[in-house]
Amino acid sequence: MAEPTALKPNADPLGELATRIKSLHAQVVEAGRNVIRKAIEAGNALIDAKRQVGHGNWLKWLKENCELSDRTAEVYMTCARNRQRVEAIIATAANMTLAQALREIKPQSGKGKDGVLGQYEKAQATLIKKLGRLEVEDVEDAVERTIAELRAVVAAVKPAKAA
Repeated sequence: MAEPTALKPNADPLGELATRIKSLHAQVVEAGRNVIRKAIEAGNALIDAKRQVGHGNWLKWLKENCELSDRTAEVYMTCARNRQRVEAIIATAANMTLAQALREIKPQSGKGKDGVLGQYEKAQATLIKKLGRLEVEDVEDAVERTIAELRAVVAAVKPAKAA
């Protein structure tokens, strides 16, 4: 059985805890930075692989060989393509997640591809991708329901815009 730890006569238990907490916090911050750095490295490797695989073969190759989604691959490649900005961001941020770093490097809403039409294009691409994952017999029903809901939205927007 272990003996209880005796306190030193002039020990400062709270000071020791504070030192330990600071050290652990610094390790957490560094681990977060390492996650982003590893995402950049993975992105560089993915960019190289995509270049070598050739047009039209990328998604199939990715699915069969890498055990990560095309969305995750795109996140990593975005980090790699924006390495300098990402490195500058994580150098100044105490705590930064990969998602936060991505938000920092993407253009602001209303500009470029992230404007209203860009948001629509992203939503459309996501919808088409998800429809493609459905069973064949379910696709037509899902498309019809989606079209009906979109028509309802258009009908609701038209009178509001006319007013």
